[in-house]
Amino acid sequence: MKLDGVCKINSALGMEYQFGEFYIDRDYLVFDQDFSLGMKKRQTFPVAKLGHMALVREEEEIMLTFSCDNIEFEINGNSHDNLREFRDLLQNKGTDSSAIQKAENKKKARYTTHHYHNFAKS
Repeated sequence: MKLDGVCKINSALGMEYQFGEFYIDRDYLVFDQDFSLGMKKRQTFPVAKLGHMALVREEEEIMLTFSCDNIEFEINGNSHDNLREFRDLLQNKGTDSSAIQKAENKKKARYTTHHYHNFAKS
């Protein structure tokens, strides 16, 4: 699941906004910052270090907010169901092993014994 959002970085000099795409890869939150001409900068954050997760309603928008050290994240402009599902993934510390196991089993189920026989011959 990929969601578009904003990353706010607070420092002694002020605040910087970075726009990009969020998704979870194993135990990390990945933030792909979008630049012009199709260039991207990838930043990863351990899901275990994320805190202050909340669904916040501002005016007529719902946004998911959370933080990691001095970096605050806001994900908005997505449906309420997508935000809730992404929050649940973050709170459960990324993908669980049962989901990974199901995906591996699904890949294995694509091949029949006939395919295994042909692979064994070559």
